Amino acid sequence: MIKQLLAQRNFFNPWSWVLGASLSVLVVACGSGKGTPESNVVVPAPTDPNVILPVVVNAPPSSVFSTSYEYKQDARKLLVPSLNVASILGVPVSDLDTRNAITFGDFFREGVGQFSAFVMVNSSAGLASAHFFHLESGQWVDRTALVLKDTVGCQEATFAITADFNGDQRHDVMVTCKGSVASGKESQLLYLSDAKTGAYQKITLHDKSMTPYQFKAYQASAADLNGDGLMDLVVVDPTQPPIVLLANKSLLTNERSFDLAPTRIIDSAQNAMIPTQLHGVQIIPSATKRLDLFLMGSLSNGRPSVWIKGSPDTVISNPQAGTFFYANSSYALLFPITSMESYDVFYEAGFFYLNLQDPTQTMMRVAKISEATWGEVIPSMMVAVKNSDGVSAQFLRNSAGSIVVMDANCDPQSVAVLKNIYSRCALLVK
Repeated sequence: MIKQLLAQRNFFNPWSWVLGASLSVLVVACGSGKGTPESNVVVPAPTDPNVILPVVVNAPPSSVFSTSYEYKQDARKLLVPSLNVASILGVPVSDLDTRNAITFGDFFREGVGQFSAFVMVNSSAGLASAHFFHLESGQWVDRTALVLKDTVGCQEATFAITADFNGDQRHDVMVTCKGSVASGKESQLLYLSDAKTGAYQKITLHDKSMTPYQFKAYQASAADLNGDGLMDLVVVDPTQPPIVLLANKSLLTNERSFDLAPTRIIDSAQNAMIPTQLHGVQIIPSATKRLDLFLMGSLSNGRPSVWIKGSPDTVISNPQAGTFFYANSSYALLFPITSMESYDVFYEAGFFYLNLQDPTQTMMRVAKISEATWGEVIPSMMVAVKNSDGVSAQFLRNSAGSIVVMDANCDPQSVAVLKNIYSRCALLVK
């Protein structure tokens, strides 16, 4: 049945997958798909002989970047970024604030410049579910069964990023999870690629003792902070300061543990610069600096958005390799807009773009900030729209040169405008 489906849809490039009589298949360990709520033990998925996944043969290389931000920005080449999961799967949207978590990458190993989508779909009836969508003839098609067995996700998924976490030069996924009102914090999820089969293995974010890290996480960003060649993480949880997790090496492609590293981001207790109630983070590489850290939070301390330029360590008594972020120094700058909260940021040729909304989540706009003058470019890039369902956490400049929402429940921009000019999906800034 799978062979017939793939042949009918012309799903894989002939030079990356072998079809028909020459297709090799491999029965791999997989879950029942039903799952249970998150436990505190990381275990391999049980075997299910009914699910068969193809073996990748001579798959072309995927793009490789040093930060998750670059993976996201690479997706601007995608000609069809709109993905309406509710329409495709026939499921309602359950979390109107954070919506469904989405990220793009070469998840089916078709080569550099090829994009598919990962979406974790929140559900009001139980745990979220993970899905991989492939773009076929301009339409998104759910092909999860070909690369993922255990589709059970978070209680409340908030954000997804793409990066190479297990060092196989392929695209992996991390999903941040905020838990529910009743349960509080929950474990965070990693989907690691298998270099031989192309399948994905779900694991919880954990330390060396296999104990899962549990947060009320809203976003995460990945980069190599300590210069060891591994993707580290900065996770934001509105109930605590930014969380830095440094990755540990492993010989197993389906394993990666992390250590807490509280000294990588340094702030002052007396005159704190870092925003409170953090809900956004990006690590952006720079040609003249090691890494830049962007932290986004509430308006409560008057510093909703902060840019902290990376630096080598010169302060702590035991210097370590890599990049550090000093919030109370010349390395940090408060963004000039303090009346709205930002949920995403990207940088282009001397300008920063902020995805802003007011605290009531009824208005949104895009602000263009000059790196040279550190002021908002006039005229303001105001998009005064009322959004009863909140604002998407991510945005990007698409292949046509327009800034658009990067969301998992958006119709194409032209369709969204016709349906409802006040929808977040109708956002279009040249």
